Amino acid sequence: MSGRIKGINFNLATFKTAASFFVFAVLAAFMAVNFTACGEEQQGVPEIAQMHVSSPKTQPIVPVETFNVPSSSVISAEKAKFYAKASAGLVELGYRWSERIDKANDSEKILILNAYNVARDQLCARVGLAGVAEFNWITSVALPDPKNKAVFESVGLRPNN
Repeated sequence: MSGRIKGINFNLATFKTAASFFVFAVLAAFMAVNFTACGEEQQGVPEIAQMHVSSPKTQPIVPVETFNVPSSSVISAEKAKFYAKASAGLVELGYRWSERIDKANDSEKILILNAYNVARDQLCARVGLAGVAEFNWITSVALPDPKNKAVFESVGLRPNN
C-alpha cells in the first residue's frame, strides 16, 4: 500500500515499521531510566530473600563461646563493663529490628526473628560476653545480687537492690 500525501511518496508498511521502531526506542529509554533510578533508591535496603541468617553482610561472624554458669554470682568489673556495652547495644538493636518486624508479612517475620537472634548473639560476643546466654544470666542472677552493686555502679549502671 502506497500513496501520495501532499507530494510525498507514502508507503504504509514502511511507516508502520518506523513507528514501531520509534515506540520501541521510547519505551526502552523509559524503562532504562526507571530501572536505573529504582536501582539507586534501593541500594543498601536488604530484601528478605537475600537475608542470610548465618552470614550478615556488614560484619563477619565471630565465634560465640559456650556459656557455662559460674559457681558464684559475683562478677568482675570487666564483665560488668561488657554487660553495660551489650545492654546499650541490645536496646538499639531491638529498636532498629522492630521496624523490620512490624513491616514484614507473617512468612517474613520468622526469617527476621531468626536473623535478629543471631544479631543479638553476635553483638554480645563482640563486646566480650559468651553470647546472649551470658547476658541473660547476668541480668537475672548477677545484677540482682547485692554483692555486685558496687561493680555495676562503677560502670554506670544502677541496680535496683
